[in-house]
Amino acid sequence: MRMTLSAVAIIVSMVFCSMSFAALNCTVANKKSVCNRNVVMERVDWACKLLEEKGRVAIPEIKKMRYDCCGDENYVWINDLNHRMIMHPIKPQLNGKELAKVKDSDGTYLFIDFVIAVNRTPSGEWVDYLWQKTGAYDSTPKTSWVRKCRVGDTGISWVVGSGTWK
Repeated sequence: MRMTLSAVAIIVSMVFCSMSFAALNCTVANKKSVCNRNVVMERVDWACKLLEEKGRVAIPEIKKMRYDCCGDENYVWINDLNHRMIMHPIKPQLNGKELAKVKDSDGTYLFIDFVIAVNRTPSGEWVDYLWQKTGAYDSTPKTSWVRKCRVGDTGISWVVGSGTWK
């Protein structure tokens, strides 16, 4: 079997891309690794597409999905437009809770801000706030991409979001 020059070029490109994918996901600023915002946006888009196609049945699949952000395991969460958590895979104790009164250590009502953001820009917007990393004592600056997503053919829309540490 003989490979053409273009086939070899494609294979070499694929190998190079897969080896450098992790590097493309991260940027280094002030000696901290931050997940590339495009990766975060792509994961939210993926979850929205799944919700739009499958409706509520997609929740377990979205809940299980994790992706790497510069060595940190990342996830997607879902809340409704009334600030109630639909699904948080890392903090399941939030599921079903009304979160309008939850504020970060700077006084930001982050779940209210998420709803405001998706109502202002349904296609997506970045929201800054503080959030506690798993196992950490103090909150850390975070920015999350939130988007308004249709839930199948129910006529309902939810906030779907994912973030990266700043």
